[in-house]
Amino acid sequence: MKEILLPPVGTFRTIFLYVGQGEATLMIIPDGNSHQYALIDSNVNKEGNGKSIKELISSIKDAEIIFINTHPHDDHVRGVADIKEKIKEVWHSGHIPSKKYGESFKELEHVIKKVGDKSVYYLRGSRDLNVLHTDREETSKVVRKIGEVDYQVFSPAKYVCDDIDGEDPEAKRKRIHEQCGVIKFIYKDKSILLTGDSNKTSWKDYIVNYYEDAIKSDVLSGAHHGSRTFFKDDEGDEDIYEEHIKKIAPNYLIISAPKQKDSPHDHPHDDAMELYKKYVKEENIFHLGEDEESVIVDIDINGTINIHKEEVGADDVSGDSIIYETSGNLSRPYSLYEN
Repeated sequence: MKEILLPPVGTFRTIFLYVGQGEATLMIIPDGNSHQYALIDSNVNKEGNGKSIKELISSIKDAEIIFINTHPHDDHVRGVADIKEKIKEVWHSGHIPSKKYGESFKELEHVIKKVGDKSVYYLRGSRDLNVLHTDREETSKVVRKIGEVDYQVFSPAKYVCDDIDGEDPEAKRKRIHEQCGVIKFIYKDKSILLTGDSNKTSWKDYIVNYYEDAIKSDVLSGAHHGSRTFFKDDEGDEDIYEEHIKKIAPNYLIISAPKQKDSPHDHPHDDAMELYKKYVKEENIFHLGEDEESVIVDIDINGTINIHKEEVGADDVSGDSIIYETSGNLSRPYSLYEN
């Protein structure tokens, strides 16, 4: 039986899993001498050699998972029902698709039913840390801390949710990315910003206006798999928006997408990557699909960030994938799993 390799005590580990055309991020969160676990989004993509979420989560013995869904599109929720027995809580955006476009929501509904209403929380933008809501209408909020890591929810906003709820099925489907969860995780004054599929409209009209002094982050998960929609409304849009990336000012960028030729949407888009490169050094940009590898970000007890990557097909007699430090100081290779 393989077991996931746990980080040292006091280290916050974030594993950006390669799952093909989709996104899944596993956080191993320090909690004294133990850990808590959160999985942000889920996807199954066997055709694209994506990692098995079910195998990975099943390998975490005696652990319960918080599942955080940024939005219920297939490539952010697919496969989550397969691990429902491991899930103790669900946090989600509250987006309820119309019946016409609700297929991808069914898996999330299965998990919500399993954990029960008292263990379901809604993501809503807040100026306070560690705040969630117990209902879609925001009539009751709670403080839910996860171990020693703080978080701040920037999106969705209540007024956006209200607007989208009133739309017809076609408009609601198109606006789901405006109602996408955007969350910053903070540990030892270092931070990781997860953006889901949030788009230009959500950042320009809401997030930057309300949170411009809070969105600065060390590690950025590129929105919508490296799509241009983070900067533009569409390919021909000449009104390019860059204020958000200036304010975020990330040192590292993670892009969860397959090779462009293997993506049904041509992700990551070339024009988006050129814009990202204006603000992030090219050597600090990690495109998971480039070598079909997962990337691990560790923030240790001193607040030092270490980036590791999984070398698929590396020499390992046990058959496990090997992870090396990207700095080239290979003091020891280690595997994502241990026997």
